Amino acid sequence: MESILLLQKILLALALGALIGIERERRRVREEVFAGVRTFMFTCLFGLLTSYLSQLFSSCLPIYIGLATVCSIAIVSYGLKYAKAKKVGLTTRTAFIIAFIIGVIVFYENYPYLTSISLGVITTLLLLSKESLHKFARGLKKSEIRDATIFAIIAFIILPLLPNKPLDIFPAINPYVVWLVFVAILGISFFAYVAIKALGNQGLLLTGLFGGFSSSTHLAIVIANDVKKRKKLLYSSAFAVVIASSLMFFRQAIISLIFNISLVQTIIPFSLVGGLGISLSYLLWKKSRKEKASISLSSPLAFKPAFSFLAYLVFILLLTEFVRKYFTPEAIYLVALLNGLVDVDAITISLATASASGLSPLIAVNGMLIAATTNTLSKWLLIKWIGAERLAKEVKKFFLALIAVCVFLLAIQVL
Repeated sequence: MESILLLQKILLALALGALIGIERERRRVREEVFAGVRTFMFTCLFGLLTSYLSQLFSSCLPIYIGLATVCSIAIVSYGLKYAKAKKVGLTTRTAFIIAFIIGVIVFYENYPYLTSISLGVITTLLLLSKESLHKFARGLKKSEIRDATIFAIIAFIILPLLPNKPLDIFPAINPYVVWLVFVAILGISFFAYVAIKALGNQGLLLTGLFGGFSSSTHLAIVIANDVKKRKKLLYSSAFAVVIASSLMFFRQAIISLIFNISLVQTIIPFSLVGGLGISLSYLLWKKSRKEKASISLSSPLAFKPAFSFLAYLVFILLLTEFVRKYFTPEAIYLVALLNGLVDVDAITISLATASASGLSPLIAVNGMLIAATTNTLSKWLLIKWIGAERLAKEVKKFFLALIAVCVFLLAIQVL
């Protein structure tokens, strides 16, 4: 059995070495490369064998010697190349050292080898994306680098320092959870921004997905203003609004499960409404094929909207706790109704956390559905208020279908 397991690890080490090496071999056509596919396979295997010897002799010395050998080869190679040509890259030599480390990890890891396989795939992807990353880096603005640095401080320095327990004076507020929501909002926006900047505008599907998983209300406002200027983008714009509004229901289900895993009953109603919206949006997609759309989204790296949402979330958490304490449970529905006119995330988080500490799961789910219903209606009213009458007319029938299903589901659960 041990022999079969060792053979399995040897084959995996060779496969991961080959994966990295093939990418480097491909570049030999255009440039001189320090190591190719066979070298990377041997290096990965070398890492595994030094680990095997370390276990055999109960000493880490073979691994240290192996790592020192690999690093020495990379350094000597760099020096020789630098003597001939001043322009020398470190990418292949760094990947060469990583290949050895991957081999070591493969030996000590067990099935399904997530760490070693992930490292191998990520290393290959980074090597493949050389041109894209360089182009992306050259196009970065000073403000974007500053915002990314601030995000890193918020996520990796401030967040771990916050207490992960409710405040004594305000039991509804958990500083760690509230700040985690703030980090999550910025994180989703940040990576969506990076993807769009690196890959370019891949069409309204990407735009709709971005809006659906960040803020479909904000997207509707941006698109409504855009449609007023570019009237030919009617069906493309309507598609983006409807797909984003449909994905909002899936987002609600995911958020509710994150904050209270026992709310599994949210999956069925929200998936039904979201699935219906996505299915109906296909009709708009067919009409939009001939339209060349380009919608400009504001940079999601702006921190002001995120801070506004943070304050709003705290207010909703406190309001929900107040209503839950001093009024009948059904009074939560009024909070959900008013909240849905602006946003669904805050009330979804609030109801999910409240249901984990005593609020009826049925009332929590109904409150989320009420918020989603009023939010869908408010998006249509916003589009009309902005003056995009043709867009409002086009999305009206789709929004009415979503609202009708929400009302039907609410009626079933209440009655």
